Amino acid sequence: MGLKKKLAGSSMVRFLAQNTPLMHGVAKKLVPATTVEEAIEITVKLSEMGYHSCLHHLGKPSAQIEDIEDNVSTVIETLEILDEERLEVCLSLMPSEMGYLKSDKSGENHCRQIARNFRNRVSARDVEDRQGYGDGHGEGERNLLMIHASERVPMQQILALYGRLHRSSVASCVTIPAALARSEEDVKTIISQGGNVRLSLLPHGVVDARYFDDPELVLDNYMKLARLLLCEEAMIQQVLPVFALEDDEMAEQVIMMANLEGWSASSFEFEIPYGVNNKLKRKLRDEGYRVRVLVPYGREWWTYFYRRTQT
Repeated sequence: MGLKKKLAGSSMVRFLAQNTPLMHGVAKKLVPATTVEEAIEITVKLSEMGYHSCLHHLGKPSAQIEDIEDNVSTVIETLEILDEERLEVCLSLMPSEMGYLKSDKSGENHCRQIARNFRNRVSARDVEDRQGYGDGHGEGERNLLMIHASERVPMQQILALYGRLHRSSVASCVTIPAALARSEEDVKTIISQGGNVRLSLLPHGVVDARYFDDPELVLDNYMKLARLLLCEEAMIQQVLPVFALEDDEMAEQVIMMANLEGWSASSFEFEIPYGVNNKLKRKLRDEGYRVRVLVPYGREWWTYFYRRTQT
């Protein structure tokens, strides 16, 4: 590990950065919120601009029960406020924050706790709407739990968690990193089961089998997986493809594939991080595509911010 990477990951550097007002001000370009309330305000603003949001909590990956409980309670608080404010309830779950670093049982129990809360609240809103005393869903609302590929947690465990949530009728979506050699088979399996995939370029410390080291190979595999997610079988199985990307050319290639296969603009999504390529966000939105903005928030923002500035 290089010196810069060691320094970036050190607890002292992280503490100093996160407690320096000037650094925090700079970081707001990519991490706009540290509290749940601030994250909700950003969600409202993005909705008014015609975007969808996925709130991405930046907690401390840890095996310590105090840290895990703090992460879990913050995520639950977030989905509760989204629900109470009648906003689209879409947020990410990072297995490394949810207890998987302590044990598989701890991680799964905490994720299922969040999923039950999510499912019960979304179901209650559906019943209220059907019975005529709810506020109704927002235009194009899609409530989802996004299961992210997570540092130090094997991909097999992430897929097992997603499978259990999917079988429990929890509206969810799992991240498949194009950098993993196993991803083609994983995507094919999920399509056959009518699941949902968030396709990303790179994992961040995912513990698993062989990686593609060459960026060109990763990009080629991303497009190969995109073709799978936009094939006829995926449409028949009502798969929701979410394309996490930042590049104009990649977006154009995805659109071309979707048009050739007859996908409507509302049947798949683009996800672009907050503060990244706003011109592309506007272009896709104006052309009628669903654009979901990944909104990171939380006290442990330094690692995410540093990683984003290095790409």
